[in-house]
Amino acid sequence: MSTITLSSVNRTAGDSKLLDDVSLRIEEGELMVVVGPSGSGKTSLIRAVAGLDPIDSGSVIFDDEDMTKVNVAERDIGIVFQTNTLFPTHTARDNVGFPLRIRSMRRNEIKNRVEAEARSLRIETVLERWPKQLSAGHAQLVQLARAMVRVPRVLLLDEPMAYLDMPTRRRLRRELRELQRGYGVTTIYATNDPAEAMYMADRIAALDNGRIRQVGRPDDIYTAPATSHIAWLTGPIGFLDATVESDSDGFWLTGEGFRLRAWAPELEHHESVRVGVRPEAVRLSPESRIRATILADSFEGGAPVSRLQIGSSALTIPLVDLAKGAEVGLAIEGCLVYDRLDRLVAVVG
Repeated sequence: MSTITLSSVNRTAGDSKLLDDVSLRIEEGELMVVVGPSGSGKTSLIRAVAGLDPIDSGSVIFDDEDMTKVNVAERDIGIVFQTNTLFPTHTARDNVGFPLRIRSMRRNEIKNRVEAEARSLRIETVLERWPKQLSAGHAQLVQLARAMVRVPRVLLLDEPMAYLDMPTRRRLRRELRELQRGYGVTTIYATNDPAEAMYMADRIAALDNGRIRQVGRPDDIYTAPATSHIAWLTGPIGFLDATVESDSDGFWLTGEGFRLRAWAPELEHHESVRVGVRPEAVRLSPESRIRATILADSFEGGAPVSRLQIGSSALTIPLVDLAKGAEVGLAIEGCLVYDRLDRLVAVVG
């Protein structure tokens, strides 16, 4: 297994900057999740590490070996994309065994390796099926088995669950995480799903407009996201505009329909801010002066929530059994505060 080091990697396509001075190190055996919206550069980063696209400048290094100009076939990688790339004229068994056949392995060894991989992913019952006979979930597992069967130096996964239904995604997340840990293969996993990122990652790299904005452990990024955009990328959150007021005891965050005490000296010298509130920081409190109206129920970040309106803004709270239009009192027990340049000023509560 290898460490992966990207150093000042740049890639353009026409007038578009796909990767902008990207520097990132993935440790041996680590699962690094690159999270970002569509168009943020996730696929470009995966393709740069794979050698599928040339980079304009910078370097890609596996351990101490500069791979920047090494052909993709010589990089010893396994790669799975979100689209189905199985060979339609080969059975699932033959698709999984393909990387071993091109290495001229003996037939018995190929059979044993394919069946062992199939057992680990619980797809042994579909090995004789053709790709058109596979469910979407089985097709992705067959592609993963094909990528893993030769135990690659590096595993690259580009939104491999994007087109799967939620129950299948949850199951595959667990199985893939266990498999990656079992093999210890260094892995980059690209996704735009906050719940997937938080569950899968050893560390997260938040990507936006081709630039790495923050790197850290999931809990660290979730509790102190450097920008409001990263906060949104890592889980459900609502935002309220506020002004900072002070008194002899500290600071207040005051906005339309709310007033919050904020014991945070970092708020000094700030006037207009944006307050981010996670669902778990909100609870019903009939005696509270913060009043909100129930808008609807929805499903965010892998959990059911109720959407609430405060003034002209919206927040979410863990699901409550109240009718749409009901008025409730809220206690907000923690928040993230961002300045006018969208920089994290304080973590309150």
